[in-house]
Amino acid sequence: MSMSILIAEDNVAQRHYLREILEKEFPSHAPVIEAADGEETVKLALEHQPAVSILDIQMPKLSGVKAARAIWRDFPSARIIFWTQFPHEIYINEIRKIVKSVDPPPAYGFIHKNNPESRFLRFVAAVLEDGADMIDPAFKDSFKRPLLTEFEAEALYYLALGLSNWAIARKCSLSLRGVESRLATLYEKLFVSMAEGTEHEAYDKLAYNIRTRAFFEALRRGLLNNDELEKASGELDVWLERDRKKFIEEQKRETGKTRR
Repeated sequence: MSMSILIAEDNVAQRHYLREILEKEFPSHAPVIEAADGEETVKLALEHQPAVSILDIQMPKLSGVKAARAIWRDFPSARIIFWTQFPHEIYINEIRKIVKSVDPPPAYGFIHKNNPESRFLRFVAAVLEDGADMIDPAFKDSFKRPLLTEFEAEALYYLALGLSNWAIARKCSLSLRGVESRLATLYEKLFVSMAEGTEHEAYDKLAYNIRTRAFFEALRRGLLNNDELEKASGELDVWLERDRKKFIEEQKRETGKTRR
């Protein structure tokens, strides 16, 4: 591992600001290495194996989260700080899952860009010098919530885009019962304080549409965001077009069997 620090940030002004304060505060780690997109970040991190990498989350070509996954796959002891303006829970959920999959779990940090310079530098020092995990106090709750599985995270997009359980079952190669069971677990994770087992249970089940409530809760917590939703919508359109043709073929085969 080298003594250098890597900054991954597509905004030139922010990248230069970070480089200046880091080279001033940690002169023994200069010169700072800079990357402007996610792919370059992975390449430089694996090539130089810096003492710490500071990653923006939303970057061209590869997000900071996907870049971190690639870095930790080949450089599992990498220390990474996510420095972001978009602390959506969707990213926090993914980061936590990736960290759990690395053995032993690497040191990492998560901090909002609007923090004072002094706090940011304390975060960097703690991860860089002490190998401590540092989480911005504003997001402590998000880091304690139940982790969503791959299916649960995807299912939120399917609910938001209006897919029925029947379509979700086809999309995920599951039975209808399997989808219903998994969605019930998702709702339990989203609504820890639901009225089940209380005097309000019967009323709330009649008063609320649980799918729509799940969509609202996901939006409120940042488990869905516009960029990811647009991407999911485009991917779903491609799948729907393919599945429609498949469905028509299935219907023809069923009709043929009936006639025979």
